[in-house]
Amino acid sequence: YGKGQEMTVSASTKEDIGELIALWRTCFDDDEEYISAFMRARFVPERTLVGREDGRICSVLYLLDGKVRIAGEAFESAYLYAACTHPDFRSRGCMGELLRAAESLCRDLGLDYICLVPAEDSLFDYYSRFGYRSAFEEKLMTVDRRHLELIADSGAQIVKLTSDGMQTVRNACLCGIDCFVWDIDALQYAIDENANAGCKSVAASSSGRCSAYALFDEEDGTAVIRECAARRGCVPVLAYALLHASDCDSFLFRLPLDFPLSADSFTTRNNAMLLPLNADSESALKDIKNAYMGLTLG
Repeated sequence: YGKGQEMTVSASTKEDIGELIALWRTCFDDDEEYISAFMRARFVPERTLVGREDGRICSVLYLLDGKVRIAGEAFESAYLYAACTHPDFRSRGCMGELLRAAESLCRDLGLDYICLVPAEDSLFDYYSRFGYRSAFEEKLMTVDRRHLELIADSGAQIVKLTSDGMQTVRNACLCGIDCFVWDIDALQYAIDENANAGCKSVAASSSGRCSAYALFDEEDGTAVIRECAARRGCVPVLAYALLHASDCDSFLFRLPLDFPLSADSFTTRNNAMLLPLNADSESALKDIKNAYMGLTLG
């Protein structure tokens, strides 16, 4: 890599996969098997924008299908994922060009929003320069094992987490909550990606139906829960499932703001942004409240 001609922006092609994997490894340090699983399951060439200089890819972003639900109305949306620029090309405006191209593409497709999760807090200011606005919050709460033991439903049964079960529980948990909605193929990928990343998953049933699930990793004696959900009244089922799946002494939850689990203290933070693409989505953004992003697929 080196400085050459001006960058050109275009949709990718299937022939780019090898180069895209190499760029992903350079920027995110994931292993090739993990990245290849994404390419097989979620890569759509015409929804992947690349910047090229001297014919080589120096910057990329991926647009995944989803919906944003606000006040019960579903808006067609793209989730902007794994945006990155090769280290040799950073601070030269490459990502800015891709972001503007993504906005133009999504407008042409008739979408209502682009959603993204900044990888670090400093990037909220960066994306705001392109019209993105903080729109999602999450509650961070650490609960010790003893607390879960006190509330756990010992009559629950552990079951295999499937995309169907996950979708049903997630929809029930988030019913009436402003949120980002993934389709069932994305949820299946989330389950597979969680396993490919060396993390764990668990689900439990109550009264013969899947009632709670969690995707989590374990770090230094703490179960870090990437996402969990429980049907109404089934937080004790979730507690039982986590106790069954993990020997950790503490559990760090990322939750919707009104999730019915209590602790002595918690914090809240902005964790995702939206770019409205038309007048209707601009107007709806004024009504968004306590919106939950949850799964980020990575």
